[in-house]
Amino acid sequence: MAVCLLEGLAVWGQSTEKVKFGGTWKFNASQSDDAGQKVQEAQQRSKTRTSDDASPYPSTGGTYPGTGGGTYPGSGGTYPGGMGRVGVGGIGGIGGGMGRPRGGMQNRGDSVSSEDWDRVAQSPASLRIEQHSDAVVITDDSQHTRTLTVDGKKRDEKDSDGRKVSTKASWESGALVAETHLPHSERLTETYRVSDGGKQLYVVTRFEAPGLAGPVSIRRVYDLDTAAEK
Repeated sequence: MAVCLLEGLAVWGQSTEKVKFGGTWKFNASQSDDAGQKVQEAQQRSKTRTSDDASPYPSTGGTYPGTGGGTYPGSGGTYPGGMGRVGVGGIGGIGGGMGRPRGGMQNRGDSVSSEDWDRVAQSPASLRIEQHSDAVVITDDSQHTRTLTVDGKKRDEKDSDGRKVSTKASWESGALVAETHLPHSERLTETYRVSDGGKQLYVVTRFEAPGLAGPVSIRRVYDLDTAAEK
């Protein structure tokens, strides 16, 4: 995108004027969701559901109702779902850019890979957005660049780990929407929208995967860095 403030909103296909939200945007942590906490909660829900499905008595975690997962009531033994078996993957460096965050999200038994949790948890400290006639280029603070061809067509590409993914981007009701299908039937939808005054950029990430108890939605807010444009 050429550097500019918001000049207007338009739906692709209904107007010749596209949405314009180019410039440099700085992450506003106080107004954004805590991505790490959201990921932890999603992992916990996923593990709890898996534990319940494996137990003949849902929510008890053991062979007998009310036990702590062992052979006898109150024990912490060896049956699946025992109290000592449920854990939440740790966070090892969120905000490392648009590739894998430094350290990586640990994967402790849920069906989503650590690479995909990394993708969901990342919160770049800044975004530089450039708009061209048919593409949007997004560069984060670690100089990782992503180019989105905004024509609604699906394109195959490889992510930072060399895995094949497919992405399509389009303008929808005044927002840029990028939908990415990951290798194991997961879907990542990223929606970019600017505020009415053009001073803030809202980025909503929605992650869906077969092994999760439900979608994970994370809202990030970025402020326009006017000093960077001078």
